[in-house]
Amino acid sequence: MELLRKLKHWQIFLLVVGIAFVLQLIQNVVFLSSADGNAANYGNSLGLMLILPLLVYYGWIGSVGSTFGQRNTADNMPLRRFRLGLWTSGIGSLLLLVYFWPYPQHLQATDQEEALPLILIGVLVFVVLFTLFYCLSFMARAIVQLEQGRWVTSAEFYSEFVMAEAFPIGIWLLQPRINRLEAGV
Repeated sequence: MELLRKLKHWQIFLLVVGIAFVLQLIQNVVFLSSADGNAANYGNSLGLMLILPLLVYYGWIGSVGSTFGQRNTADNMPLRRFRLGLWTSGIGSLLLLVYFWPYPQHLQATDQEEALPLILIGVLVFVVLFTLFYCLSFMARAIVQLEQGRWVTSAEFYSEFVMAEAFPIGIWLLQPRINRLEAGV
């Protein structure tokens, strides 16, 4: 996990966004170039490789939040709650990815109705997003508190929270600060 904190912003961007983009591109090429239905099954299994960028993203959040939360002397940060939220959000995201990736093609091929009620999927999405936002907020607070060396209000780390939410853009601004904190500058 220490490696994820020490990587440059462009490296993390390529690991999360680049891998997902390339996998989607390959899947589209395979799907469009095939005349039979077998390529759709190959594309579905290829799409499940999106788990790798998802793991890198959650690993980055966990690494930054845990390390900077422990180093933080300005406030007693609830690390157990952060780790529980991170695991909940990560596992829920993986379940949603595995459920939603091949499922529409399965429904179309078998003419069945939904296997899981939409209320269960809705609750899972809500839990995943709520815990993800909590973890991003924790990470943003840990970064700013470590930089300033004092307890900060939510208004003081709001911009870092928004940058963490808008990952493809925010990583270019957050990761250099994380690298400076990691180097002890």
